[in-house]
Amino acid sequence: MVIKKWIKLFFLISSIIYFSVFLVNYIIDPFGVFNSKFFEKEFQENERFIKVDFLEKNRNKFNGLMFGSSRIGTTPPSLIESYIPNSKFYNFTLSSANFYDYEKHLAYFIKEKYPIKYLYLQIDIENMIRYGAVESDYLRKPHPYVNNKSLFNYYLSYLGGFFPSNIIGKIRKNINDLNPTVSILETGNWYKPIKDKALAESCEEYIKSEPTFNTKYNRTIDYSQRNKNIEALKRIKKMTDINGISLIVFTTPHNKNMMDKFIIKDYFLFLRDIASITSYYDFSGYNSVTVNNCNYYEFSHYHKEISKLISAKIFNDQSIIIPSDFGHFVNKENIDLHIDMLKHQIESYLIKEN
Repeated sequence: MVIKKWIKLFFLISSIIYFSVFLVNYIIDPFGVFNSKFFEKEFQENERFIKVDFLEKNRNKFNGLMFGSSRIGTTPPSLIESYIPNSKFYNFTLSSANFYDYEKHLAYFIKEKYPIKYLYLQIDIENMIRYGAVESDYLRKPHPYVNNKSLFNYYLSYLGGFFPSNIIGKIRKNINDLNPTVSILETGNWYKPIKDKALAESCEEYIKSEPTFNTKYNRTIDYSQRNKNIEALKRIKKMTDINGISLIVFTTPHNKNMMDKFIIKDYFLFLRDIASITSYYDFSGYNSVTVNNCNYYEFSHYHKEISKLISAKIFNDQSIIIPSDFGHFVNKENIDLHIDMLKHQIESYLIKEN
């Protein structure tokens, strides 16, 4: 009899604990997948779920997609639409996105017959070292539809998970948010109003207070994911060709401090590989835009004004003044000359720095 009482008590306590965990995860909704809105300000949203969920309900509103990591997030879709008549773009920026994400989502949208005519694809040089997804990464867990999995089990995994840091982070953000990032679900892009204001008022003071602009970095990022990246880009190119999708490819204009993290020979090899598969515009390197910290929130994200220069270069908008060293059209025929130019650029930069 005593054993039975202890067993009942154990199951009662366990049930209370599990119910409490479910309730906390639903109410606080640390990744925004339940759209519960008890806490209005989001801390770390799972864009891979939220954006696919939004597009499922609005798939016929868009005929163009913008693919990229969080770095393309500062580009408003209206900017690209202004250059392509009758286009309607959605900014499908995803945190830490890589070629795995681009291929998986493009394949899903094509399979589900989304009316895609244009793909505006930004490639981070940092993708050299990244490929794939981590199942345990709940911030970046793909929508179950993309992987042909159960939506019920997906929700259940977020209800029963243990996310103390994300829960605390969201509570703190809703109590005292000193540096908000405004994400617009309807368009997909984001911006930082307080940082925009600080940059406009005094770029020099802003730079002094931003740690990533005042840190020395070592060249440690190599091209360890070469084969996977090459094959994924080939499949992406093939999918767009077969389905009549206009593919516009360009590289990220990484800030000079971010560029300092890339092993140079691997960086050049990555550019060569892209050129062997598709033509593109290269905005990477040490040019007049990337060496100017005023163009960035921190060493990882450029702000909206730079996205205007990027699109103006790609679409040959001569009404906008673009630095002559910012953005070069690259293909398999001119890649050698382009690499030579980048070598001279790097040498000049290093001489000035030293």
